[in-house]
Amino acid sequence: MSVKLTDEEGGALMAAIVAHSPYRRSLLPMLPRITRIALANNQIRAALAAVSERSSFGATGVLAKRDLGPERPTLMAFLEYIYFASPSFLSSVGEADLGGSNDGR
Repeated sequence: MSVKLTDEEGGALMAAIVAHSPYRRSLLPMLPRITRIALANNQIRAALAAVSERSSFGATGVLAKRDLGPERPTLMAFLEYIYFASPSFLSSVGEADLGGSNDGR
């Protein structure tokens, strides 16, 4: 049986998953954008749907790490990628404006 994941359910689930990330402090301000990207990506949306189907998150609003199951590596890798590509991380390593320069530096 497959669960149809709505955008609202996906957003709530993504927020709960971000709360389990070691990068949550930096990711929380970007949550609306992260959610939009996650739900537009077939692999991440499928992983969210699998977690939703397996867990009782929809009924309880509580998500334990074990509820992430085999989708955990995929979801955590997604959040890690977002973190390391984020403006706050890039700024912290002196690479704040990568998009605006074409001078080869």
